[in-house]
Amino acid sequence: MLNTLEQGTKVESYGCEYFGRLKSVLVHNPYESLKLINDLNYKDWLFDAVPDIDKFHQEHHNWLKLLKSYDVKVFEVRDYVNENRDLVDQLPNLVYMHDSSVITRQGAILSKMSSDSARRGEDMVVKEALLNLGIPIFWEFPGPEQFEGCLLLSPETVLMADTERHHPWAIEKLIPHILTLFKEVIYLKIPQRRRFMHPDTVYNRISEDLALVYLPAILEVQHITREKRIIIEDFDDFMYMRGVELLNISSEEQLRLGCTFVPLQPGIIFHYDTALNPETKKKLYRRGVEIIEFHPEALLAGGGSLRCITLRLWRE
Repeated sequence: MLNTLEQGTKVESYGCEYFGRLKSVLVHNPYESLKLINDLNYKDWLFDAVPDIDKFHQEHHNWLKLLKSYDVKVFEVRDYVNENRDLVDQLPNLVYMHDSSVITRQGAILSKMSSDSARRGEDMVVKEALLNLGIPIFWEFPGPEQFEGCLLLSPETVLMADTERHHPWAIEKLIPHILTLFKEVIYLKIPQRRRFMHPDTVYNRISEDLALVYLPAILEVQHITREKRIIIEDFDDFMYMRGVELLNISSEEQLRLGCTFVPLQPGIIFHYDTALNPETKKKLYRRGVEIIEFHPEALLAGGGSLRCITLRLWRE
């Protein structure tokens, strides 16, 4: 049976293609599974260091408390998993819920974690939790592909990136299905390196007309519609012509997860206080952006951001 406190609880609505206020999220506190990580195996578990479990737990708790203080409803994975309950405490990376799926108004685009990595099995846990929450699966990969997420930029546009956590053929398989829901795909080719492991390590929207970007990592841009596919020579100019200003961050900021933040609503973001330089913060303040800062210490052991540990379920 489901946890008695949550049994029967479903999400009110779901889908994040519209960029309104954040209303609900799905999270996982990995307190038990972090005990599997030690000095000998932390790299095998894809962590940058052995986490301080108590501090990690407390910082995660503080993040959820902050979300709730802004009236964001928080759902916990373990309250919605029965069949795969044994897996929940065996997957330290399950805490990085953002990687597991993308939620559209037609259902979830379920990620496919590599079958030979420490993340094997996460997609099964998340699928069960989403279905028990009342969110259908729009797409899941049938084969051995690897795909860890994309970005919903608007009700018309999806951004995808070929990263070290994505197989190009998985992206190509998904694109025709995406184009049944959306008008276009912006497809980025970026370096196959850990620091660029997901699309939002190089691009993230703050509002409909402003985004943070690390332009040196964008090696090629394709604009894909149902009718054609073309190469975009200048990504900055391409986005400017669409009414979006790109604010480029430095290499140091990108390494500090400068592009990976959680927008509360257009122009208001949750972000690590260590991520951006004072100069970048000033530029954002001058554009009317409010930054709600959060200080990380133990959370940094896994190499993830507030965005990484937060699966957005519904934006108004």
